Amino acid sequence: MDRIEISSTAWRGMDAWALAGPELRLTVMRIGGHLASLTAAGDDLDPLWQPPWPAAAPESAASRQDIYGGGPEASLLAAIVGHNLCIDRFGPPWPDESKPVHGEAGVVAWNQSAESTSHRVVLAADLPEARLRVSRAFEFHHGDVVLTTTVTHDGTSPREIEWAEHVTIGDPFLDGVQFSAEIDGAWIWGGEPRETWRFADAEPEGAVDPAVALAMPEPDSAPVGDIVTTRLTSGGFRAERPDLGRVLEYSWDADEFPWLCLWTQHRSRTGRPWNGVTRARGMEFSTKPFPEGKPPESRAASYQGRPTTCRVPPGAGLTRTFRIRWGRT
Repeated sequence: MDRIEISSTAWRGMDAWALAGPELRLTVMRIGGHLASLTAAGDDLDPLWQPPWPAAAPESAASRQDIYGGGPEASLLAAIVGHNLCIDRFGPPWPDESKPVHGEAGVVAWNQSAESTSHRVVLAADLPEARLRVSRAFEFHHGDVVLTTTVTHDGTSPREIEWAEHVTIGDPFLDGVQFSAEIDGAWIWGGEPRETWRFADAEPEGAVDPAVALAMPEPDSAPVGDIVTTRLTSGGFRAERPDLGRVLEYSWDADEFPWLCLWTQHRSRTGRPWNGVTRARGMEFSTKPFPEGKPPESRAASYQGRPTTCRVPPGAGLTRTFRIRWGRT
């Protein structure tokens, strides 16, 4: 386990932490806990997405509809960047909830925990409406980031939650990237306007070609945008730029996150703050297949032979670990 130097910094004008190891540099936002930047020591190439709109505190989004638009997604979009944690929702809030899109983890303040050491940085946040406590422990292992997340609550019975690790990849790394993952099926969701889909003959929840779903449109192609869920046979994905000799890899236990949701955004969203210019790819490993609100009964427990539920037991809670590799091929 490598030593980590942590210091205060700013990213996109917002408070953040800089985590520096012998081989990697990681930036984590104080608001939202987003993984904002991942670079190799002595190098500026960053695979994580940087939104084209200005960053702001989530509570200010409602008064800036001219920038962030309206609705439950505005507070998240105001400060979002890179890889964000979706708990206890993956998608819009359920009926009678006032949570933002993807839950509160992406908009609340995170703090450094007293559990941090010179080799392990622990950040934590309280989710008031969900009544959950979340902590994220960062370790560097010979050039890899190992991230362990624990969710707890004060109840006496298991709590059902939705959980997604919403990894979003952007330019300049995105232009020319080759994506791969071990999947055996892919189905398109009806949550994006059908006229922007890459699959002209598909119906909502219809099976589509996994290879087409994984591929990112060329930069000069016509605007498209869709969301496809894929069924994993092994937990992980690989994003490679052969021309640069660089690769980003995530790996996890597919029994814990059985779904990899592919969000392809290539200048198709024209409303604020997207404004028809955003290019991004979400590689979102999750406990549920689609980033929708309360799922219909047909997807409430399982979908396409895989579970769609996640329960946090009382006491010690639920812990999940995954690994990030960023480096040369």
